[in-house]
Amino acid sequence: MIQPSLNDGQQERKVSFPSESKPIKVLIVENDHPELDSWRSTVSKGVNAGKFEATRAGSLSQALSILEKAAYDLILLDLSLPDSLGFNTFAEIYTRVPEVPIVVTAMAEDKAQAFELLREGAQDYLVKGELDDHFLGRALLYAIERHRSRVILHQMSFYDDLTALLNRRGFLSLAQQQLKIAHRENWDLAVLFADLDSLKNINDSFGHPEGDRALRTVAAILKETFRTSDLIARLGGDEFIVLALNAPAAGVQAMNDRLQRNIDRYNAQNRYYQISLSVGIAQFDPQQGLSLDEMIVKADQALYENKRKKRSSLPDAGK
Repeated sequence: MIQPSLNDGQQERKVSFPSESKPIKVLIVENDHPELDSWRSTVSKGVNAGKFEATRAGSLSQALSILEKAAYDLILLDLSLPDSLGFNTFAEIYTRVPEVPIVVTAMAEDKAQAFELLREGAQDYLVKGELDDHFLGRALLYAIERHRSRVILHQMSFYDDLTALLNRRGFLSLAQQQLKIAHRENWDLAVLFADLDSLKNINDSFGHPEGDRALRTVAAILKETFRTSDLIARLGGDEFIVLALNAPAAGVQAMNDRLQRNIDRYNAQNRYYQISLSVGIAQFDPQQGLSLDEMIVKADQALYENKRKKRSSLPDAGK
């Protein structure tokens, strides 16, 4: 099942619910068809007048471009677009803006696929030819309410209270889905495993509240370093993990360099102790088809090799 990434664990991609005092912003993604062209009018007029503010996109590529520039409260999605069909249409939008509820529309003969998308994260499906302004408006409002409940549940179970990053459960759930998409779309991925060096020393020297502050600082540095589409999690204790999407091998070193620059910038401002991370990175090649567990193991092994080299480079090493 595609799991939504619904909080600033996806790096400040915060969920905001529509205000009761403002129209609900709806993006209608529809094929060029006389019946479908009437949706914008149906959403915005009649009994729905003043409740909704509708924008139309005629293709998947246009919809993705619009979503990069503006926020919407809900998406009404036709599964048959000029440049995309069926599941891929839904998956492309859902993985880009998982915080926005999606209602899909399908022909009567495509009900089976529509039901499958409900299991994958769609809030509702509507049958073309069976829409009127009252029914459509009510369906959209119900979809927003269902989505609100889902957000609350996921925020309670998928996020780390201390850092507001994904927790282990949230990361594994979302990462498994991203891996499936990477297989299908031939994406390169990278897993970065990191832990905070000397957390015990920080706790012993400055107290556990300062240790907690150090962990929150690492979370902030990771958020600054990686993209909003990447998955960042605190697995527990001093351990963090990142799944970087569309990350070819050529970009992995740049990613690691950017992380170190952000750490150095923080350390230049902190005179009490220095933040240091041990890092291990594993690359996902869609042709090899490593599992998520295998990638995590490889990244963990690389991390401990990094730690070994750090220890051996200390002035008193071997004494």
